[in-house]
Amino acid sequence: MAIRLLPFRDYDEHDVVNIYRMDGALSDFIDLSDSLKRSTANGDAGVFVKVKNGNLGGNPGDTWDPIDIATNPASLLGKTDYPHVGRNLYPQTSLSAEPINPSDGVAQPVLGVTLRQTVARDELGENLLYNPVKKDELFGVLPGEAVPVLSKGMVTLTADAFDGAPSVGDALFPSPAAGTLGCVSGAAYSSIPSGANVVGTVLASGARDDNAGSQGGSNVFGKAGYQSGAYYIVKLNCA
Repeated sequence: MAIRLLPFRDYDEHDVVNIYRMDGALSDFIDLSDSLKRSTANGDAGVFVKVKNGNLGGNPGDTWDPIDIATNPASLLGKTDYPHVGRNLYPQTSLSAEPINPSDGVAQPVLGVTLRQTVARDELGENLLYNPVKKDELFGVLPGEAVPVLSKGMVTLTADAFDGAPSVGDALFPSPAAGTLGCVSGAAYSSIPSGANVVGTVLASGARDDNAGSQGGSNVFGKAGYQSGAYYIVKLNCA
């Protein structure tokens, strides 16, 4: 599922960083028409990220600007070298973020969690560059656009946002799985690792089933929802 973030949340907009695009090639982002790309570590909403590139220049020879149109690794424009076309470029933000990396360990810095998915095409394979209304309905940004990242507040996350199954009260820290948080109750740890960057706490947990009872599910009052499986309310503080 490309959205690991559920609707119930409480935060201050001043704690949202909105200057970084998600790093990656077009193939790293969400394409809802491709069953293999409906959920990716670089494209999902609810992915925990860190800064990949924070350089805006200032040194001789630097050419960075807040918006860059000179390079475009995630172009959605298709063929752009037809004769007699002067300029046909796709802008993107210069600064970038990436999923927290398991090879960098439990002490690595965490910027926060993505609030929108980075999505290129809808379920019909149509390019969302030309359908901004549907892009917003999908809670998405285009590849190259800044993705909002929440650093502090209360959010509700599906089980896909974690490596393991957290328990209420668990401290959360970078995990061995890209873009996710680990916990003491997960399979990888029996205690908080020494030097771990603790970025949150599990406040509550629950489970829902979006299948009706007639289909063998348990979709009754109090358990219904569009996202089946476990979910967790988390207090974040990514300092």
